[in-house]
Amino acid sequence: MSKSRRDPAELAALIEQGVARGLDLVDSWRVATGKAPKGQVKALAIQHRRELEANRKSLRKHRAKIQSAQSQVTGGAVVAGVGGAVGLFDVIAELTASSGAPGPAWMWLGAAGLGLFVSIRGRMRLHRIGPEPHVVEPVAPPPSLPRGRMGAEEVSRLTSVRVQVMTMAPALDRLYPGAGDELRRADAEAAGPLTALAERLVVLDQLQRELPGTSAARQASASADVVRGRLADGCDTYDELLAAAARLLAAPDAHRSTAAILGPAVNAMLAYAHGLQRAADL
Repeated sequence: MSKSRRDPAELAALIEQGVARGLDLVDSWRVATGKAPKGQVKALAIQHRRELEANRKSLRKHRAKIQSAQSQVTGGAVVAGVGGAVGLFDVIAELTASSGAPGPAWMWLGAAGLGLFVSIRGRMRLHRIGPEPHVVEPVAPPPSLPRGRMGAEEVSRLTSVRVQVMTMAPALDRLYPGAGDELRRADAEAAGPLTALAERLVVLDQLQRELPGTSAARQASASADVVRGRLADGCDTYDELLAAAARLLAAPDAHRSTAAILGPAVNAMLAYAHGLQRAADL
């Protein structure tokens, strides 16, 4: 019996799947050795976790301050109410008995005054604390696509520009306080829709790989091409944001220059050296 020949389309799909698995293995090896763009994804994920923890810490600290102030308000009011009531009752009882000797009523009234002071102070603290701070929720890193897939280059580019934002923000904070936060806020607003586009590319790529040669795969390829164009446009806008941040880094420092800081010390050293030289000549 002769062997049945494979359909050319099926054979091509098998070859394509084998090549894709090989590329995935190569990408995995490059990730393990730190030579792949996914290393940037890892760095972005670490920064994302740090920012989330910093946001949670800020909120916990604010809520702890509010709870402490509320406890002062409530506890002071209770002490003031109970102490005042008991002290007033003791005063009336002492006046009725006409003993004339100071009794525990004054201690109760003193405790009531102290409780009132604590309650007022707690209410003032509560007003100073203000509302809950608004924190910028960081966006998780975009999913990765295997190399050679439609949109993989754009997804890798999105990761790269976001890593650059993460790197430049601390430098901007040191130069102009608040500029780094503005850059992070812009990243948080823009990264969400672009990450959603990257997730669509992953879904469309999976559809093409699992149903090769079908009408669904062809439509997925056409849709991926459209989504890839949108993601490329978004990365171009990110480039403009990074260019503006780079120009800001080249702007003059708002603080004193190095010459202004070290100039007086240089002049003092020169004057001291000149004085020593004159003393040696005498």
